[in-house]
Amino acid sequence: MSKNADNNDKLRWYQKVGLKLLWGICSLMGYMPRWFRYGVLKPIVYGALRIIRYRRSVIIENITLSFPEKSPKDIKRIAKGAYKTLAEVIVDTICLAGAPKRGDLKHITWINREEHLARTKGRDWIAMASHYGCWEYLPLWSLEDPDAHFMGVYHRLKSDVFEHFYRRLRALAPNIHQVEMNDTIRHYIKNRGQNKGIILGLISDQSPLLRPDTEWFDFLNRKTAFIDGSEKLAMRFHIPVYFLYIERIEAGYYSARFDEIYDGVEEVAPNEITRRYAVALEEMIKRCPELWMWSHKRWKHYPAKQLRRFGKMTKSGEC
Repeated sequence: MSKNADNNDKLRWYQKVGLKLLWGICSLMGYMPRWFRYGVLKPIVYGALRIIRYRRSVIIENITLSFPEKSPKDIKRIAKGAYKTLAEVIVDTICLAGAPKRGDLKHITWINREEHLARTKGRDWIAMASHYGCWEYLPLWSLEDPDAHFMGVYHRLKSDVFEHFYRRLRALAPNIHQVEMNDTIRHYIKNRGQNKGIILGLISDQSPLLRPDTEWFDFLNRKTAFIDGSEKLAMRFHIPVYFLYIERIEAGYYSARFDEIYDGVEEVAPNEITRRYAVALEEMIKRCPELWMWSHKRWKHYPAKQLRRFGKMTKSGEC
C-alpha cells in the first residue's frame, strides 16, 4: 500500500467508524464469488439506479445530442447499457476493497504490454484515460512496471469519509502515489530525475473550469472543453503521451492498450495533443457508447457562456 493512502487521523470518531464499516462491507463483497457479484449484486445496483432514475435526464440529453442520427429506441438502448455499465463499475470498485492479494489482480489484459514496457521503461510518460469502463483499473498498470513512480492524479472529494475510502482503495501497489490535481506539477518536479520513470495517470474527459482562454473542440457533435493539464505537462517537460484504449471482454474484465498521441519531441500546435485525445476518445465511444459514463454534466459550459462571462471567445469556439 502506498504510504500516502490511508492517513485518517483528521477524521472525527464517527467518521472513522463509518469508514471502517464501509471498508468492512466492501471487503466482504470482494470475497464473494463471481456469480454473486455479477448475478446478484450487479442486478440489485442496476435496479436501484433505474428506480431512483439516477441522472436520467442528463443521460438521455447527452446521448441524444451526441447521436442526433439515432432513433429514440436506440437512445433508450444506449441509456440502458450505460446504467448496466455504471452498476458494473460500482460492483467492480466495491470488490477492489476485498481483493485478497493486490498483486494478483488480473482485470486487464494489456495488449501491447511488452512493446509499451520497452519504449517507456525508465522514462516519464503520461497516460490519458477516461471514464470508460472501470476507470479504477487504470492504476493496475503499476503492477506491470513496479520500478516506476505511478502518479494517480485525482479530484478531492467533498466527503472526508469517501475521500479516505477511495485513497485506500486505489493503493493497489507500493509504487502508487496519489496526488491531488492542484499538486500535480509540484509533485512531478519534486520527484523527477530520480533514476526511475514517472507515470502520470490522468483522467481527462471531465468538464474543466471555464476560463477566458478555454479552448473548444469538435467532440460528439458539440463544442466541448477538456481538461488540458496533460498537454501543459507534456509540452513543458517534453513527456510522451499515450491514450488508454479500452475494450470490455466480459463483466469485470477488459483488454487495453496504450496508443501514442505525442512522442515528447514533435513540434505541435497549441491544443493539438488535447485534440488528438478528443479524436481517439470519440472513436472509442462510438464503437461502444454504453461503456462511457453519460451521467456527467460534461457540456455544462459552452462557447456562448464563455462569451457572456468574459466578453470574448477563443477562435475554436466561433460559430
